[in-house]
Amino acid sequence: MTSSTETASRRLLPAAHALALLYLLAGIAAMWWLSPRVPYADGWRFLGHFLQAPFPHDILAPDNGHHEVLPNAVRVLELHVFGAGQWLQVAAGIALALATVLVFARGIRGVVDVRAKAAALLAVVLGLFWLGNIRALAHGNESVHAYCVTLFLAIGLHVLSKARTGRGGIVDAAIAAACGLAAAFSFGSGFACFVAFAALLLLQRAPWRQWAVLVAGLLATLVLLRLDGGTGASIAIAPLRQGEMLLRWLCGPFVYAAWPLLDPQIASQLPIAAARAPALAVAQAYEGAFGPVLLARWPQLLFGLAGLGWLAALGWRAWRDRESVTLSALMGIGLACFAAAVGVMIATVRLDYFTTHPDQLLAPRYVVWSSLFWGGLLLATAAQARRPARALLAAVLVAIALLPSQLWMARLGGNMQAVAGQTGLAAAVGVVEADLPLGETVFEDLAAALPPARAAGVAVFAWPETRWLGRRPEADALRLLEARDLEVTVVDNRLDAHGRGRRVRFALGDVPANRLLLLDDDGTVRGLAMRDREDGRWIGWMRGAGHEPPRVAAAVGPPSRQERRSP
Repeated sequence: MTSSTETASRRLLPAAHALALLYLLAGIAAMWWLSPRVPYADGWRFLGHFLQAPFPHDILAPDNGHHEVLPNAVRVLELHVFGAGQWLQVAAGIALALATVLVFARGIRGVVDVRAKAAALLAVVLGLFWLGNIRALAHGNESVHAYCVTLFLAIGLHVLSKARTGRGGIVDAAIAAACGLAAAFSFGSGFACFVAFAALLLLQRAPWRQWAVLVAGLLATLVLLRLDGGTGASIAIAPLRQGEMLLRWLCGPFVYAAWPLLDPQIASQLPIAAARAPALAVAQAYEGAFGPVLLARWPQLLFGLAGLGWLAALGWRAWRDRESVTLSALMGIGLACFAAAVGVMIATVRLDYFTTHPDQLLAPRYVVWSSLFWGGLLLATAAQARRPARALLAAVLVAIALLPSQLWMARLGGNMQAVAGQTGLAAAVGVVEADLPLGETVFEDLAAALPPARAAGVAVFAWPETRWLGRRPEADALRLLEARDLEVTVVDNRLDAHGRGRRVRFALGDVPANRLLLLDDDGTVRGLAMRDREDGRWIGWMRGAGHEPPRVAAAVGPPSRQERRSP
């Protein structure tokens, strides 16, 4: 390498470090500020179960084939100590994701060349904190189980990558087996950790004693899963269809990285007109050639096949040069093997589901796993690069190419937060209209969770404003506000087949409140309102089908015990 090339490559080091820090901080910010502070999607079903099942069945009972014992411990603690406010799950998810990065960073320390080290670290951060993972990052219920799995995976890969022999190797295999068990009892995907650990033992030509320990851990995990109620998974075998599903599933990160260029509906929503027109033209051409992006076979199959070929090449090189392969390269290969194994599991146990709902194969909730596949490949490539300058340049270019996707994936997270918030507000009032978008929340789960949540005074029923519903506040308990452009629409109520409610929209100046009270003309609080993320106005719901314009007020505080409830 010439001195000029050496100098140029080292100039990329600050850029690589800055990009790694940028993605890490953006991921943490999304986790904290975009995560709903109300139950969302599976969170409602979990809440209903936790409130009705006695301890320890609330924690131990499997859900939809997943044994989430460790995450459930966090959720149940949050429910009983913090009223299911979601922030403990969010904080736990942040801590687990950061701990995962630290474990990988510890392995990367052994990389000699500073450029390869910077590229490897950037690859890990991209795999974990790129906002393509927004469904897991910005949802506490998802992050707490997803990053439990990644942490146990990272620990197991780290100890096995040290390639110790004798008693030390047996101890390392035992630690990895324990990590695999813990990951399997964090989420269903955690079981794939055993595949990653086996891949490392194979590449290192580990002695039979280490294999025996890992297999013993695998069998113990299977027995405990069965004793805990089984996996609940129906396995179907259709190799060709499932192989195609796996290849397309692996392409998920590419789809969301280039989303506006592949989906005309997303392209039409770009806020910058200069970018909207060309993006829309490209997206329409793509859809015309390959079909809707979430259903298209090509070029997704080629990307997935290229990824598996890349993994095979890295594995062959590690097998051939096992004396010189680095700890972090082995961790990267193990990470990619884990993600590929998750894809195989998903295609195996959800074949019928994807046959009925083919667009769900590339749903955002799976990207948290498929992005680890490509992050692992980039990590392993950088860690054993013969030309570190090229590896660093490639990692920096990937990070730069992903920057635009941070914007639309953050917007997706914001929309999820808005949908969750409006669903929670409507549920607190007791009026869920038929046209209200629920996102991934299943109405039946929501309806089943509301009575026990209301009785326990948790989640949306722990809000100070919710306690005013059905009460007539004294004048000094409220601050009346002047609403403008008030719109009241009578709606059917899905929570009460024979009842109706009202949707209320209005404009208001700056108000230092997250939620406002909606009062009938008799002074009784009949509903709540929150700011609508789409247009900045306020939206709310009220009980009953009265036609008088409601009054809008901000509560000074929660009602006292003496505050009388309206009949």
